[in-house]
Amino acid sequence: MTILRITRDSGFADRTRNYTVIANGITLGKISDGETKDFEIKTNTQEVYLSIDWCRSNKLAATPSGNDVIHLTAESSLRGFRLFLAVAYIAIMPTKYIRLTAGYWPRFV
Repeated sequence: MTILRITRDSGFADRTRNYTVIANGITLGKISDGETKDFEIKTNTQEVYLSIDWCRSNKLAATPSGNDVIHLTAESSLRGFRLFLAVAYIAIMPTKYIRLTAGYWPRFV
């Protein structure tokens, strides 16, 4: 069994909202602000993305590291001056609303 471990940072824009975790078209669950959550998955290579309402993250093809764990980090794109561009992200760039990257960044814990 492979573990999909997602770490979500804490951000002002979506503090009270949960992101939905989707892998290979199947909803795995939700992740809250500042949370690290593990999901058990059956296949090794996953196309993973997170969504909130009609916005979502980039799609990421993820493969496990040597210990059968896929580490991903999620953060809102609405940081600093970009917070004032929220309407543009929602209307024009809905696939860039959440930033999903491979790897684990301890600064979010």
